[in-house]
Amino acid sequence: MHGKGIIWQVPATILAAMLLLMGVHISPAHAKFNDTASGAMAVGAAKIPAPAANTVTVTKSCDSFLWFGQAKISVSSFTAVAHANYHELKVMDPDGVVRFTGDLSKASGKSYGSGVQSTSNLSGTWTYQIRGYYKVPNSTNAWAGTPLTGTLNCP
Repeated sequence: MHGKGIIWQVPATILAAMLLLMGVHISPAHAKFNDTASGAMAVGAAKIPAPAANTVTVTKSCDSFLWFGQAKISVSSFTAVAHANYHELKVMDPDGVVRFTGDLSKASGKSYGSGVQSTSNLSGTWTYQIRGYYKVPNSTNAWAGTPLTGTLNCP
């Protein structure tokens, strides 16, 4: 029975010796790169400024009659700001609640009226912001610029 074990050990030993003499090494995969290449990567950053106050015309009023009134804010003209592809009017009531957000490229986005309501609901300082954005094409991402902020005081 010992003879059968030797019969299998001899060829295995000879094979191992041959592989060592041939320089065959079993190792993980390796790669060697001899060529280099570089490419230009254009990177930039832009700050979207606030619209200049002297380029924006805003009409605002608190109209009241007896105990009813209405707050009105309207942008009749503005100059587009650098790097922005969208401009917006946002109006907040005296409690800081956003009451209106309008796209200034559309007529419907340039004016806000609170509707007739009790003067006590209108009383306080209303705030409006005109701001440029860069909306990334084919995406929901946008970069917001610095706003031009104004106020309307209703008694």
